[in-house]
Amino acid sequence: MGKSRYDIEILCRKYIDRSISEEEVAEMLDYFKDHGIPDKFDQLLGEEFSKAVESTNPTEQIEHLTDKVKLNLKQHVASKRKSDLYRWLPYVAAVLIFGTVGVSWFIFSPKADDTIVSEMNIMPGGNKATITLADGRVLTLDESREGIIIEGQEVTYNDGTSTVLALESSSPQKLTLTTPRGGTYRVTLADGSMVWLNAESTLKYPSHFAKGERVVELEGEAYFEVKRVQTESSDVHFQPFKVVSANQTITVLGTEFNVSAYHDEDDTKTTLVDGKVRIQAAQDRKNITLFPGEQGISGQGGLGKNKVDVSDYIDWKNGEFVFRNETAKEVLHRIARWYDIEIDYRKYLPADEIFSGSISRQSNLQTVLNIMQEAGDLAFEIENRTVIVRNKFKKKN
Repeated sequence: MGKSRYDIEILCRKYIDRSISEEEVAEMLDYFKDHGIPDKFDQLLGEEFSKAVESTNPTEQIEHLTDKVKLNLKQHVASKRKSDLYRWLPYVAAVLIFGTVGVSWFIFSPKADDTIVSEMNIMPGGNKATITLADGRVLTLDESREGIIIEGQEVTYNDGTSTVLALESSSPQKLTLTTPRGGTYRVTLADGSMVWLNAESTLKYPSHFAKGERVVELEGEAYFEVKRVQTESSDVHFQPFKVVSANQTITVLGTEFNVSAYHDEDDTKTTLVDGKVRIQAAQDRKNITLFPGEQGISGQGGLGKNKVDVSDYIDWKNGEFVFRNETAKEVLHRIARWYDIEIDYRKYLPADEIFSGSISRQSNLQTVLNIMQEAGDLAFEIENRTVIVRNKFKKKN
């Protein structure tokens, strides 16, 4: 007979108290696999972390919890409610899962002797962008604001406090919003559609759309929330919105989706959150239709689509890094773009380490690297804005 919810809550308490046996851990994990993690267990761990934070010596308390809150799982074990584990993020540095043959959950606060030493405290990115006008002028946008709005002949900050610029002509003008490495920004277009730009991205768009068409160009990554605009045509009730990017053109009526089209990545990925979009490949004009929860992939290998967990691909918009079965190089590539750093693999090129998990994008770089270092075989050194990757089990050269 399977364990009841009451029995599992007892095992969870024994796990917290470090009095659980290996057989009981196996029973608990089997239950998690089939039923998810109980709210009671989530609450118990949250209380433990709260106590640690309120303690007169929180570092010591959390280090003690590090030993308690660690599950060794087999590769096939996956909780249906993994996201619940991330509720404790405010109380600790982060959550990471690491695995090749096995998987481990780590809820970790770096110990003093594990901390990566750096001459500078590299902080996360923030609101950074420039807007380029049709005549070539470049304006740097205020980092204390998060976005701009196009209203009539003016471009203003979205908090309504001040005007960025007044457009001199009523004719459509080509504008370019650009974010650097370590920058994000938001723009509300003339039709009311909103676009969030991720780091190292460029969006080209008109100051207002000509009748009958709405077209923008993207390089990098952006999240789109497209507003439906009615037309007077009896054939087409809503004005199409098109996003032109590497390898493809996306056509939508009104929907929410994420596009990742970085120049240094082989494929362009379009992830649909809501509505319906059509993707046309630039190479062979083949097209596919996406529905919510699907991701279209276009590149040298052609055009295709898969079912995905949408939250994994809009993590950046929600202020998180979410990694799911990503290689160390993929993880470090994303980190480098956000923290505006370079990665040096001359001392070690990780081949088969796989990472999954979540961490706030507001964490400083040292925190993120300490977690990766604790979870796997990697070790890091920081010199200026370059992160040198080493194997932590080999002596320094």
